[in-house]
Amino acid sequence: MQPRQQALSLNKASSLFFRMSAMGAKFLIFTYLSKYFIESTYGIYSLITTTITVSIFVLGFDFYNFSIRDILLKKENTSAKVFTAFGFYLGVYLIFVLLGYFTFKNTDYFSQYTGYLLTICITEHFNQELYRLSLAFKKVLAANTLLFIRVAGWTSMVLILILFFKKQVSLGDILGIWAYFNVGTILLTALIFGKAILNEFSNLAFKKDWLWKGLKVSMIFYVATIALKVIEYSNRYIVEGLLGEASAGIFSFYSNISMVIGIYVSTIVVSYELPDLIESSTTTQFEGKLKRFKRLLVLHSGIAFAVVLIAIYPVLLWQNKPSFMEYWHLIVLLNIATFLMNISLLYHSYLYIKHREKKLLEIVLIGSGINLIATYSLCYFFGITGAGIAFLVTGIAIFALRKRAVKQPI
Repeated sequence: MQPRQQALSLNKASSLFFRMSAMGAKFLIFTYLSKYFIESTYGIYSLITTTITVSIFVLGFDFYNFSIRDILLKKENTSAKVFTAFGFYLGVYLIFVLLGYFTFKNTDYFSQYTGYLLTICITEHFNQELYRLSLAFKKVLAANTLLFIRVAGWTSMVLILILFFKKQVSLGDILGIWAYFNVGTILLTALIFGKAILNEFSNLAFKKDWLWKGLKVSMIFYVATIALKVIEYSNRYIVEGLLGEASAGIFSFYSNISMVIGIYVSTIVVSYELPDLIESSTTTQFEGKLKRFKRLLVLHSGIAFAVVLIAIYPVLLWQNKPSFMEYWHLIVLLNIATFLMNISLLYHSYLYIKHREKKLLEIVLIGSGINLIATYSLCYFFGITGAGIAFLVTGIAIFALRKRAVKQPI
């Protein structure tokens, strides 16, 4: 193997190790806390982490869908585009602090954690945008190293305090540690890329027209993303509202585990293949790369599906909670739905590359409507199992709608 090929292989392997380790750390912390906390406390923890996850998408206005694609396809004024995007985000953060403070303070189980929640929501989004930008510039190893430091850092610290120092760790302690590691990672990123930023300082400019153009395109993605997050997370809030915090904790536990499939596929396939697929969209190589993308999606979705099904039983035995064991069948329902939605990323990516944003929006709006109605109805009559069936119905619908859309003439 040539030295350059060896370096590339080592780079990819290292990136994969750090990304998978970060994913593993997330899996470990929510699995361990499901045993450590009582069901109701774990339910509150799950609702907090869900809210933080949703906030990442709310804060960004999905502007990255426009900005990353534009930066990859049009190389000029890159520094000014990046500066404009982050200037926009800072303005959004200021508005979020005002609205978020009022919202969190007036929500019973969020009220005492308002400061931490605001800090984590903002820094999670900021770090996420830095990560996406690094991937776009093909700094995959640096992006995944920083991700590892951030995620594995705070989760490891929590587990060390519990397991080795035998500390009684509260939700407030966990959120505080999480916030400190997020801020620290931003400072570390500034230190690593500081020289490159300073070298581009003279090229920085706020491109108002570019921002306005991007927002008009991104608003379609934004509404679509919010609708998609409704599909992925609204069931937890509905379960909590109808059945209580303990039931929300049980459902969230299985939902989090099934989402490992999506995180794995995003790490192994999407983060590496999609930028290249976008760049090849105007060349003769596009069809070949699209087939490769499909093959990898099916292969790795299948691998993750099998691993999750095999792993769930020993996890439940270790957890030793009859209330969780009773609903083991949820993982089958959720896994099938997640598998289908992952495979349908082939059709989603094709529509995205072909600038069919309105069709993407139409699909997720229909899907979110189906999800809300099915989840509320089936959860009301069949409890937690009903929420799982509703998610499967939604997964089938999303897959069918995306596949059908690709076959329609442009």
